[in-house]
Amino acid sequence: MGANATVGTFIAVVVAHIMVDFMGMSVWPVYKTLAGLDVAKAGWIATVIGMSGTALQPLFGLLADRFGPRRVILLGALLTSFALLLGPLVDYQSALDRRLPTLFGLSGFYLVVFMILAAGRLGQDMFHPSGAGLAGSFSARRGSMFLAVFIAVGSIGFGLSQIVFRTAYNNLGHHTEILLIPAAILWVFVWLRCRPAEVPYSERISVIGSLHALRPVAGQILVLFLILAISSGVMTGLFFLMPEFAHEKGYPAWIGQGGAFGLIIFGSTVFMVPMGHLADRIGRRRTLIAMMILSAISYHAIVQLTLPVPAFILLCIVGGAFLGTVNPLGVAFGQRIAPPKNMSIVSAVLMGWAWCLGSTAPSIVGELYQHLGHNASKTLAMLGAANVVMVMIGFLLPKVTDNTKNRKNGGITESTNK
Repeated sequence: MGANATVGTFIAVVVAHIMVDFMGMSVWPVYKTLAGLDVAKAGWIATVIGMSGTALQPLFGLLADRFGPRRVILLGALLTSFALLLGPLVDYQSALDRRLPTLFGLSGFYLVVFMILAAGRLGQDMFHPSGAGLAGSFSARRGSMFLAVFIAVGSIGFGLSQIVFRTAYNNLGHHTEILLIPAAILWVFVWLRCRPAEVPYSERISVIGSLHALRPVAGQILVLFLILAISSGVMTGLFFLMPEFAHEKGYPAWIGQGGAFGLIIFGSTVFMVPMGHLADRIGRRRTLIAMMILSAISYHAIVQLTLPVPAFILLCIVGGAFLGTVNPLGVAFGQRIAPPKNMSIVSAVLMGWAWCLGSTAPSIVGELYQHLGHNASKTLAMLGAANVVMVMIGFLLPKVTDNTKNRKNGGITESTNK
């Protein structure tokens, strides 16, 4: 594959990531509020769909390794667009409740919503292992930077999703399906430009063979899995209790109602690419361990210090730079030690199963919060003890040295010396 085709493929994958993180389950939190849905049911729907989807990511990774990432990426991006149908659906709630039966405690309207969200989440979980595996394979020497760009740009779509959906919902009479027009244009662009090098059928590894090939690095992948599960769990727990924490600290309401979340995501987005470049220059293990230590320090500074608002804003941005870079650096490290043909399955384990385990954090901190007499600061401080475990596990990471060799990844042959 030529250089122009390679650049086009990378741009297409990045554009697809914006689409996928913009749609799917990303719009659910704001939609449930706009539509006046039952919060308990909305939470149950999100939990079931979210954990089920992330648990399936390794399966989609195996399929991408077996049949190539292009088909999986295109189908995943297509399925996420179903979420844009949620807006007008609210106007047919009574009709759906009359015409469809109630199943598992869900009325007809909620059943349709469940299916739409399940399709959207399925698309997101199909896309991520394939997209991350492909993004990290464009360069053996600069894989961390490529993956960081991929994740950082996707976070832009995630950050804009609720704002754009809310604006369309309120200003277009609930007709959020109008957003399908730009989504379709972008999907056609991805279909035209996403042309990764296809592995010849005779060389494609079977599902059993793919799992077998991971046996030599299973212990190393497990170490990374635990690191990323703890990192995602700590961040998820922090975001979950941020409204209560901000109120308890006396910060303005906007801090707890999305402000701190946005600042942390902004910090991680801005610093993700430079950190990826740094990892490629000085070593991924060294950079990952440093980021884990700094993320632990910044987390405890956020939850234990009471600061003036300007100082807290700065701390959230700087803390986000460290908290948000552990994940892409960890995934890039996993791709580096994995066999080249297993990029997608390794990405799926480290992004899917790790986040699936980390998504249990809200229930854990919720119970702690109740047990500690509704003290959010103490609850988050106790959750932060997991950071110490994460750092200790980090020193078990293998030291990886690249010898001069040729690797064909994403159609590029490179010789690496480090």
